[in-house]
This record gives sequence, C-alpha cells and structure tokens, in this order.
Amino acid sequence: MRRTGTHSPPMEELTLLKREVAKRVFAKELEACRELEKSSRLDFQADDPKSPNLLISPLGLILHRVFIVGVITELDSIGTQNDMWKARIVDPTGAFTIYAGQYQSDASVFFSTVQIPAFIALTGKVRIYEPEPESVFVSIRAEEANAVDEDIRNRWVVDTAEQTVERLEAFSDALASGYRGEKLREYLLDKGVSPELAEGISIILERERAPQEFAKLLRASIREGLKSLDFDSENTEGANADQKEFVLELLKEMGGYKGVDYGAFVDAAVSRGIPEEYVEEVVRSFLEDGQCYEPRIGIIRLVG
Repeated sequence: MRRTGTHSPPMEELTLLKREVAKRVFAKELEACRELEKSSRLDFQADDPKSPNLLISPLGLILHRVFIVGVITELDSIGTQNDMWKARIVDPTGAFTIYAGQYQSDASVFFSTVQIPAFIALTGKVRIYEPEPESVFVSIRAEEANAVDEDIRNRWVVDTAEQTVERLEAFSDALASGYRGEKLREYLLDKGVSPELAEGISIILERERAPQEFAKLLRASIREGLKSLDFDSENTEGANADQKEFVLELLKEMGGYKGVDYGAFVDAAVSRGIPEEYVEEVVRSFLEDGQCYEPRIGIIRLVG
C-alpha cells in the first residue's frame, strides 16, 4: 500500500522539501540514473535558474540528495594534500562511489578516521559525469557520514526495499494503463502516487531506455538482497543454519578478519564435511549482505 500524507505544507515549505529531502535508493537504481533536463519538468521549479541539477532513475525517481547505508570496503585519499577522499560503499544490490573534499568537512573528517570495513550511514548529493555518450558515472558527494551497526543497515535495506517496491508497483500500473503524458499523470495521482513520482514516471516512459527490463532486474536484485539478510522464519532454519554458522566460525578460525585465501578456505570446509556448493553459496550470501568482502581477488575478509 502506498503511503499518503495527511498534511499539506505551504508552498515555501514544499520548495524546501523538494530541494533538500534525502531519498533512500539502492545502488543498482542509482547507477542507472541519468540527468533530468530542466525543460522536461512540469513543476514550478523548472524555470528557476537556482533549482538544483536533478537525476532521474529508470523507474521515474527524481533525485538530488540521498541517504544510504552500507559497508565501506574501499577508501583512498586522492587529494594532493589529503583533502579529497574516494570511498566505495556496498549494499545488497551493488556499490556506491563516494567523494568528499574540503567543502564537505564533516564527511572528510569521518573518512580520515574510519577503519574499513565498517557499516556506515551517509547523506549526500548525487552527481553525474558523462565524458562521452554511453559512458556515464554516477557518484555521491558526501555531506555527512557516521558509523552504524548491522541492525541499522538491515533496517535501511528493508525500508529501501519497501519504497522501491512501491515505485515498481506504480511503474507497472503506468505500463499497464497504456496512458502517456497528462493522462498518465492524472491516472497515477488517482492511484495515490505522489505528484513527483507521477511526473518522473511520465517523463521516463517518453524515453527509449526499455525501463521495463530494468524493473525486472531490480526486482530480482531486491529479492536476492532480502534473502541475504536471513529474515527466514524459524521453521526454515535448522540444519542449513547450523552449517552456515559452521562456515562462519571456520572463517573466523582461519583468520577471517585479516583475510583468507578463498581456495584454501573452501578446501578446509569440504574436508570437514560441508559440500563445496554450499560453501560457495554461504560465502556469496556473506558478500551480498556485507558480512565479508574481497580486498583483492581470491581473498575474503570478514567485516569486524
């Protein structure tokens, strides 16, 4: 069910909200975003030269600022005077590229002290760089970042999945309706879709980007991401859960927090009676949910 608000803010407050709200979005959807031309917009900010540059996703989500939570797995100082940081933060669907410089002092201070890997929450503004056609890089300019725990990360994944599924449902409704333009916007508004998302979906369906194919991929990615969080009922646990715990303990025993050769780890698990296919499945789930990562090819390391 889509959420609908009961309070209508005055126009001045609406302007602020539309410019400043930080939206939750998975990495897979963010990396597929493209720039939203101001000429495409129908709202009152379209002709405002001070309005921010916005991105639009294949589902019609219009973005300026985002709130993400994930595992920071890479961090590099790329400035000449250690005044610029580049980070990689992963969620169950992919990875975000993050930058922070001298004008993002709070985030820069955080990156100068954080120990990777770690769970972090970050707010920032989205940016897009397109050096040539079909070569597009989307990143986030960090504003604020904080260390969090796994429970907060898991709640963010669930909340973001719910919001993304709502967009997917609205998008599917739009496709099935056969409407376009103003008729489509009116149809979506009648269905309880927010004015901004109704506008975004209408815009995206005018483009030749086969967004329905992306929607299928995103649904599958969300489904796999939620599986990795182990929200199964107690009835579906049992022996598999015991084996998964065994694999985790073995990884710790072999020095998993410092890094373990993947081949040697699989051999050790198999020698103790765990099927190789299951070991690979468990390690894949650990990578997807951020419990471990690959600092380099062939090495797996637990997030401590």
